Amino acid sequence: MKRTLLFIGFVFFLFSCGSNNTGKEQKENAQAAVNKDSVTAQSPKANVDSLVKVIEAENSRIEANLKSFAKTSLKTKGLREQIKQKWSIIEYFTENGQIVKIVTLPYKQITKRTEEFTFKQGKLILALIADKGINEKGNIEKEIDKAYYFSDGICIKENNRSNEKETTIRNSDNERLLQEANEYLDLMPKK
Repeated sequence: MKRTLLFIGFVFFLFSCGSNNTGKEQKENAQAAVNKDSVTAQSPKANVDSLVKVIEAENSRIEANLKSFAKTSLKTKGLREQIKQKWSIIEYFTENGQIVKIVTLPYKQITKRTEEFTFKQGKLILALIADKGINEKGNIEKEIDKAYYFSDGICIKENNRSNEKETTIRNSDNERLLQEANEYLDLMPKK
């Protein structure tokens, strides 16, 4: 009997030591668990898909009005080697003084590959890569090989339609594209 009481006391002791939470803390932890489950139940994928639709709608709006925006071109001849070897011209499109699109154009004798960077309120929201160039009158779904969607400086979705594998040290090209977009912004000619 003494052993049984000691055993029960020991078990009770272990149980009480393992729970340092007061009743209030236990309620807060339970509420946090419920909130976490609620957030998970909202489906992060649905939120990403909604953001992607908003980004695509903004890009479509910009594309439809691109010819009406102010355009500035920068020849790459005097820029650092990696840029001037890769691109012949960088084009900047602004709407009401705000950058909305940067397009990098290659040397035609070397490649047709172009990259486009779409911005909203000065922040990158979309990077597009077209290995065969972007045809203004064609079907964009067939022309774009890779699309990278960004929100607050973070890539939220990648769509790689090409057979090309990403072989850099980075996990993805999205990091490089974000860096390039920021560098191109810094290079934008001031009027």
